[in-house]
Amino acid sequence: MKPMAKKPPAKTNRPAPDAAKPDKSASDGRTKKKGPAWRAGMDFIVMLGGALLVALLIKAYAFDVYLIPSGSMETALHGRPDGGDRIFGSKLSYRFREPKRWEVAVFEFPYESARRNDSSGYESFEHYRGQNFVKRVVGLPGESLAIARGDIWVRPDGAREAHQRLVKPDHVQRGMWLHVYEEDFADISLEELQTFWKIGGGTVRLAHGGPLVLDAGGQDVRLDYRARIPAGDRRDTLAELPGIPDRYTLEQPVQFRCAHVDADGEECGHVFVKTLRTQNMQARCPRCGTLADETAAVFYHRRSGLTAIGRYGVDPRNAPQGENTSPRQADYHIVPDLRVTTDVTLANEAASFTAALREDSRFVQATLYGNGQVEISVNGEPAPVERRALAPIRPGVAHAVEFYMVDGTARLFVDSQQALLDVPVYDDRRPSSPRNVPRSSGVSIGASGGVTTLANLKIDRDVFYYSGWEQERGEKFAMMNSNGEVIIGRDSFFPMGDHCPSSYDARSWGPVPMPLLRGPALLVWWPPDRAGVIPAP
Repeated sequence: MKPMAKKPPAKTNRPAPDAAKPDKSASDGRTKKKGPAWRAGMDFIVMLGGALLVALLIKAYAFDVYLIPSGSMETALHGRPDGGDRIFGSKLSYRFREPKRWEVAVFEFPYESARRNDSSGYESFEHYRGQNFVKRVVGLPGESLAIARGDIWVRPDGAREAHQRLVKPDHVQRGMWLHVYEEDFADISLEELQTFWKIGGGTVRLAHGGPLVLDAGGQDVRLDYRARIPAGDRRDTLAELPGIPDRYTLEQPVQFRCAHVDADGEECGHVFVKTLRTQNMQARCPRCGTLADETAAVFYHRRSGLTAIGRYGVDPRNAPQGENTSPRQADYHIVPDLRVTTDVTLANEAASFTAALREDSRFVQATLYGNGQVEISVNGEPAPVERRALAPIRPGVAHAVEFYMVDGTARLFVDSQQALLDVPVYDDRRPSSPRNVPRSSGVSIGASGGVTTLANLKIDRDVFYYSGWEQERGEKFAMMNSNGEVIIGRDSFFPMGDHCPSSYDARSWGPVPMPLLRGPALLVWWPPDRAGVIPAP
């Protein structure tokens, strides 16, 4: 039997196994060839250019960053020419909606309006042509806006009803308080405390390190805040004021613009700042060396940084010859809207704490009892039963109390929770004349029925808006008539600064056309310690 012949292997299209391929890289040591180096460079340039283009498109049409150069929006925004808050603003929002009242908005300086409305020949606004401004929107299109007693009143244009007082939302109001006084009682003596507080009745104790003890076991205790500034004739004495003036603000550098004109008619125009921590009131221009014509007195509480700016406190040695440098009522306006905050500890259920705020003959008082009851009285008359409430107040426990009167209403908070609804303090009728201004204001605190201890005592004031007509002499704003009113066009809005006496705003230029709006300010991103969202209405 013959053996079977072997068949040849079938032909296929499969490639030979990898093992059969020679490994060129192993045999000759060469690596795989890469593309040319210029191609990698081009790829990087294209990627960088694309990212830059996207960033420019975002900046042009969506968002932008701005620097706050002045203090006109204190305390919501801090600014100065040599570096203030950096804010992040939207450019898209106003493409889909109108601006809201109390919103902080970015807009281009209304150069044409300023030039048209200026009747004094004052050309300083040339410096601001094309620049962006940041102010708060207070007047909307088609409104008649009035300013009286430091508040803003509006009505629709042509309407027959009376102007209505504007009330700021609470979350907006919290970002607008201006600092007046602060004491934690850590290293102050009772004698030093009486510099700013008049003490009556009962017993008041203050040991080193605090807190302040009000012992009302046998007699009620009351402390009245006394607003005081250095006297004009002596630097080592204090002059007492009838209330909290609108010149008090957070400590900040004073801004100067040099107005010196040289022999060739060239104006220096250099902007510089001087932080005044002494009584040296004059500032010399670092560019041309000229002594600035403007003088400003800056005072400060040793702990809180309290300052007062105005000629009523000019050092007599620097004042013009013959000028009266004593405090004068015409140099400031009394602020009626105030806030007091403190940490309160009641010793027992019989003890109570009171805080009272006064405007001329009107006053509103909040009382907290150790049994948890809370009530408000207006002009000595207790509020109706529905205005009374219970709060989680326990004897021996510190509770954060916040009480303020603002825009005609009073509000009370205990441990950040609103204990009472808004309580009307007085009728809501606009004064017939902008010269009807508050003559006095004040803050009082007290205790009854037992021992009460206080820590972290603070006083703040609201923005005091004014029209320029509150006094016979002084600045008269071009857009405000003798009743402190202005009519806003249907395609315009009316912005003002929070730090009203030092704000260059629509009171001078007039309403701002809507096309100049850039967008709302969204947040502060620098410096880090102030970073956060800007409260929106």
